[in-house]
Amino acid sequence: MCSVKESHHYVHLNKECKSDLTMWLQFLSTWNGINMFYESHLTSAADMHLFTDASSTIGFGGFYQGKWFCDTWPKDLPTISDKTLSIAFLELYPIVVSAVLWGKGWYKKRILFHCDNLASVIILTKGRSKDPIIMKLMRRLVMCAAKFNFAFYSEHVPGKMNLIADSLSRLQMNKFHQLAPEAEKAATPCPTLEEIIWTSQ
Repeated sequence: MCSVKESHHYVHLNKECKSDLTMWLQFLSTWNGINMFYESHLTSAADMHLFTDASSTIGFGGFYQGKWFCDTWPKDLPTISDKTLSIAFLELYPIVVSAVLWGKGWYKKRILFHCDNLASVIILTKGRSKDPIIMKLMRRLVMCAAKFNFAFYSEHVPGKMNLIADSLSRLQMNKFHQLAPEAEKAATPCPTLEEIIWTSQ
């Protein structure tokens, strides 16, 4: 309503706004109406042994309490319209993958994601981006949070503190197993691009 002078004036909804409404309609159609209070304290991603990272040229990876995934970038990855945000998209991608794979175990948690890309931190904090492709990732993350009943936040950390996920994103498997000897032998299969990029159904 802040875009009009009077509350009875018409507002034209753009495509992105309609996508948001469709997302919530999709969620509400399956929601049982039960929502629990979140934990009062923030749970750092590092405290629950959750690490994600992306390499701009090779791939992406994530590690969570011994489970892990890594893969090269999908060949049909969408082009980012704003090139300054492309690395933000890549850094957000494995975070969304981790939520799809493991979000069920984050019930009632207020999770603080760590990311070495400041643009990604800002997007996660606001929950919004001006890039429609990045918004497809954010909608999937929001849907996971709503479905599994967790909240998410973000803060910036230096890349040198994220060595486990960094090795996964570069497919440096020997280095990864040296850094994380407790890791399971087999990787958790990555969801398809269609499962990560939200589309209306």
